[in-house]
Amino acid sequence: MRKIVISGSRSNIGKTLLAEKMLHSLTDWAALKVTVSRQGELRCPRRHGRCRVCSEIKGDFEIIKDKKIINQKGTDTSRLKKAGAKKVIWLKATLGGLKEGLRKSLLELEDAKGLIIEGTSVLRKIKPDFTIYMRDKTTHLKKSAKEAERKADIIINVDK
Repeated sequence: MRKIVISGSRSNIGKTLLAEKMLHSLTDWAALKVTVSRQGELRCPRRHGRCRVCSEIKGDFEIIKDKKIINQKGTDTSRLKKAGAKKVIWLKATLGGLKEGLRKSLLELEDAKGLIIEGTSVLRKIKPDFTIYMRDKTTHLKKSAKEAERKADIIINVDK
């Protein structure tokens, strides 16, 4: 299975929008949304603290396949499904559980022709066939974002 990773310098930079546009023209491709929990950090990495991802994760990782959750209106996963993804999984993981969570998620999606993975930290654990990095004029980048930028096949500058 071919894998494309869409990563970025920060949340809300347009990763899901790009994935949607790609999925519209990719038949039999699946999508994997990856959210890394930052439990214990002083401030929310998603800048709003309302999503409760970090506080609700069960164990080192959680693979979400429940259609009620995946198709919940207004979520990234519902957008990916509406865009034409054959199957959508949401992986929530701690940094320590990311590798095993990815391994198990990829097994769940192995019947797809290809896979679009939305997430930056995943590049620490897998080597995709192609990597897209979206950046803006953010001055402070997390370590994972700096690493992702170095690994990118294409860098897209976003003016927001």
